[in-house]
Amino acid sequence: MPRTRLLILLLLCAMGCGGGCGDSPAPDPSPTGNGSTGAKPAPPLKDFPKPAFALILSGEQHGYLEPCGCSETQSGGVARRYDLVRQLRERGWEVAGFDLGGTLKHARKQSVIKFDSIFDALNQMDYRALGLGPEELQLGADQILIHNIPTDERPLAIVSANVTLHDNPDSGTPLRLLTFELGGQKIAVTSIIAPAVAKHVPDVQNPAMMRVDDPAAALRTLREPLAAEAPALAVLLSYGSLDDARSLAKEFPEYALIVSTGGAEDPLTDNPVREGKTLIVQVGHKGKYTGVCAFYPDAEEPLKFELVNLDKDRFDNAKEMIEVMRAYQDRLRDESIIESEAALRHPTGKQFVGALKCGECHKKAYATWKETKHAHAYESLEKGRPGQEADWITRIHDPECISCHTTGWNAQESLRFDSGFVSAARTPHLLGQQCENCHGPGSRHVNLEELYKSDRKSVTEAELIAERKVVQLTEILAVKTVCYRCHDNDNSPNFDFEKYWPKVRHVGRD
Repeated sequence: MPRTRLLILLLLCAMGCGGGCGDSPAPDPSPTGNGSTGAKPAPPLKDFPKPAFALILSGEQHGYLEPCGCSETQSGGVARRYDLVRQLRERGWEVAGFDLGGTLKHARKQSVIKFDSIFDALNQMDYRALGLGPEELQLGADQILIHNIPTDERPLAIVSANVTLHDNPDSGTPLRLLTFELGGQKIAVTSIIAPAVAKHVPDVQNPAMMRVDDPAAALRTLREPLAAEAPALAVLLSYGSLDDARSLAKEFPEYALIVSTGGAEDPLTDNPVREGKTLIVQVGHKGKYTGVCAFYPDAEEPLKFELVNLDKDRFDNAKEMIEVMRAYQDRLRDESIIESEAALRHPTGKQFVGALKCGECHKKAYATWKETKHAHAYESLEKGRPGQEADWITRIHDPECISCHTTGWNAQESLRFDSGFVSAARTPHLLGQQCENCHGPGSRHVNLEELYKSDRKSVTEAELIAERKVVQLTEILAVKTVCYRCHDNDNSPNFDFEKYWPKVRHVGRD
């Protein structure tokens, strides 16, 4: 294997992104899970007879409202999940949803807006229960309180057996145990979060704000009210390790179904597993998959589970969820998220000057760059790919998109450097994926070169040469430390360094 190919593969594996988004084997005829072989994927749950009801199961979405990344072939997204629900209802199935939690990635102002959007999306899919993961806890007790107001039209409730807010265990938020009827059957659901998972959340370190109790002790207090409800099915959403779920299944066999975190991003083997009479299932990360558990009350095995890959061939992007995305992007614009979020100082202390400034000296390199897709990266956020323009929702106000389509951002963290791109109006010189995202901010290099031209005595040649070396980028450095910042396994699962490097390569000083 060529050295550069080996390096990029090792790098992507080290990033811990599993098999990419939609590129791993999945339970349908296409080995990639996205129909890339040309074979028509089997419809979801094709061998399932009509159940009394079915539960849509999700969790650890980590902020991915859409397929995790930029490629349309990738799996996931709430728009496709909505279409799965629609397809099941068209078959006459009664459907409701439960989510484990872990809906977000960060705890920023943008995260609060995204949480609102996710809450809206789940309500539209008739989700009934949302558990609490560390990401929800990071938002703080007050955000949880604000969202936990279920109504007949918006039935989603935040549930937890072992999280207490503001030292008020009887507040009803989160709800300790939720019961409701579906398909003529009573269902009960609660959730727990393992203290080891939650302990680093700031509010958890202040019990007056937020307390996380021992899960087993909390579930013991629910035994009597659960028995009084006498549900046909009791479900536990367990945010912890798979071993935690197994341990709880042994002590609390009354929960016939446990949905657990703590597994792989693509949980395609050993899923589900049984612990006694309890079925333990996992649903993966980033919304790429959705679990569906069908209930047959008179069957010897009443629960039947399938992990559904939300690929592009079997599922359409529901217009209802497209409108959720549109409203989300509108709020990012209206609340000026890019401008209002705190900016970082670049580790070098240098400033971004823009490609046009670089091009004053590096004319050939600048001309090469102008012909690349990097130069037009911002335009793709404005208008989408060719053929998408009519229905495209602009992403130019979204830090998570802007960070790889403009200049002067920490792409992996979606955080702006203090001299980085803000808007097309304020920082037009930083539109697109420019020189400095690869070579580093150029202010010192430019200053030294200009000083040397005007007054050679003010700058030593050694200083000049040293700074030139700082902004040089070799092929090895590109593959090891630069390209993956945006072309990671989420956004470019099929990225081939050897294929794309010649398209942007430029050598030497003009």
